[in-house]
Amino acid sequence: MDAGALLRERRRAHGLSQDQLAIRAGTRQATISRIENGHEIPTVDRLDQLLTALGERLELAAVPLDPERPAGDIQADQAKSMAARLEDGFALSSFASQLAGGARR
Repeated sequence: MDAGALLRERRRAHGLSQDQLAIRAGTRQATISRIENGHEIPTVDRLDQLLTALGERLELAAVPLDPERPAGDIQADQAKSMAARLEDGFALSSFASQLAGGARR
């Protein structure tokens, strides 16, 4: 899940329109739309600010790399942009949330 999809999901979970979130966050509806549609990638601070306006907070975590992982894989990860690494993190977080949700059923 990318930052825009995360923001859209959380905004909808709170039953807010883009305009309502924009007012709470002190920005414009067009900005929220651009982020949610992937036309603008927010900084981590900006995403945290928007989530705070929803009464939530962004949590990022650093985890140790697998020592058994080939060095070429690690170098490929290091070559990724911050946005790509964040997107990978959001995807992993979404997957973990889905697993946790399934375990509760």
